Amino acid sequence: MSGITLALTLVGQAGVGVQEAFQLLENAAGIFYALTYVALFAIPIFGVANLSRRPSRLLRVAAMCGFAMSLLYSTLSVFPIIDVASWQIFAGKIIVVIVGANLLGVAIYTAGRRSTARVR
Repeated sequence: MSGITLALTLVGQAGVGVQEAFQLLENAAGIFYALTYVALFAIPIFGVANLSRRPSRLLRVAAMCGFAMSLLYSTLSVFPIIDVASWQIFAGKIIVVIVGANLLGVAIYTAGRRSTARVR
């Protein structure tokens, strides 16, 4: 995570002002947290078949609200709230960082599963 944060900081500051660099870092970090909550709120909604007890209707409604708000935050955080030279480049930087970090996570997970399978 430290490496991703450092890379994001360096890339975010390339050719932009301090305010835009901070906004890039803040939005990307917020999206990382929001995606974690999207997964958390998805469990009572979509993972019901794998749970030993069925969640109550109130819990599922609350999870749907949390899921929708986290997804909405993730979507809207791609767009700048400050004046920037190009909102497309701003959005592209955030999307590349989020997708790249998640692909890196999948690669690390896959490598770990392969090494665990070899040990057995």
